[in-house]
Amino acid sequence: MKSGGTGGANTNRGGLAFENKTDLAARIERDLSADYELIEHASTKDLSTSKAFDVYRRADHHLVGIITKQLQFYNILSEHYHVTNQNHKRWKPDEVFFNFDANTIFIVEKKWQQKSGSVDEKIFGFVNKRRLYQNNFNQLPTEPKPTVEFAALFNASWWIYGLDHAIPAGTNPPRKNEVAYQDYFDNLRIDGIKIFFDNYDYWWFGL
Repeated sequence: MKSGGTGGANTNRGGLAFENKTDLAARIERDLSADYELIEHASTKDLSTSKAFDVYRRADHHLVGIITKQLQFYNILSEHYHVTNQNHKRWKPDEVFFNFDANTIFIVEKKWQQKSGSVDEKIFGFVNKRRLYQNNFNQLPTEPKPTVEFAALFNASWWIYGLDHAIPAGTNPPRKNEVAYQDYFDNLRIDGIKIFFDNYDYWWFGL
């Protein structure tokens, strides 16, 4: 960011708007409300910084799992699995779905960009983050232990189209960044990282 400029502020605002627009709980309520009901999670622990939601299948009112984010990941880790964080740092995942039926924890990291920068290299750390999250569940004494799956959610306006602004409605701009980032995307997939652009594939979460 240049001295006196607003690039950093714009990026922060854009990233926050992207996080809110892609809120997983809100998306499920919007798109899957016929099949699933979200009920705010009741807990004896502090859930004030962000909410958690129990996800029930409407057909039989079966608890499928819990959606949460940020530091609330560790509250659910303690409350449901009775284990503590095994890493020196407490990472703050953007979205988490604890799918009890699948015995799998689905974690989403969101990366909103409007220009190239250090985040280009940081995304290669996703596979190591998945390992660090997995450490927390590997301490459980019995098998089968939960598996951590990891996804990256990118804004297509930049990562595909190379635009520093939203894609205008009804337009089909050239996909000039798709080729530039293809090696990045392919290497993430080689490492087992799921990639989303703007929207979720709900089947990935087991829904």
